[in-house]
Amino acid sequence: VLLIARDAQALSQVAGYIQAEGGTAFAVAADLTRPEQADDVLRAVRQTGLELKIVVHNAGMAKVAPVVQMALKDWEDLIRLNLTAPFVLTQKLLPLLRYGSQIVFINSIGGRQAFPEWSAYCASKFGLRAFADSLREEVKELGIRVTSIFPGAVDTPLHDDQPYDWDRAKMMKPADVAAAVLYCAQQPPNIRINEIELESSSGRF
Repeated sequence: VLLIARDAQALSQVAGYIQAEGGTAFAVAADLTRPEQADDVLRAVRQTGLELKIVVHNAGMAKVAPVVQMALKDWEDLIRLNLTAPFVLTQKLLPLLRYGSQIVFINSIGGRQAFPEWSAYCASKFGLRAFADSLREEVKELGIRVTSIFPGAVDTPLHDDQPYDWDRAKMMKPADVAAAVLYCAQQPPNIRINEIELESSSGRF
């Protein structure tokens, strides 16, 4: 597993957990909002000497505010991470993928349904959905599979310091989404799962 994130300490912890369970993990500290750092990721993948079989796009952020109060910088930062970064990283890594490999986009229910005060987030996620759909059509003849996963609310730091008070105890956990990714990865190479929508049994939020 090649792990990518800005937080080097968190990367080290996750890599250590994987290694303690008998797996192999490599960590690359990279800020995906800076397109040039995608080259560092590409270099790291090549240096492992291993075949790239699955790419999981999971980085994301949310800015919640009415349109009239949304700062342009917040809008641009969000689009850069949620939409531009997956495009840039996919563009760099796509030549390394072969028949039966997969690209998984962790999208959001906000990529299917728009919500008030979530305009920037929903715009980025609707855009990510369209990007994945278009990419799927481009690479299907190569046998590369593209999946979008649309979770409802997941208990992650994305909900920290937001202007709402949702019951996080009722939210799904990151492991629930990871299980969906694993399910996709376990399918034979001739099977493509286009989309998965996940919700807590108590509802989207």
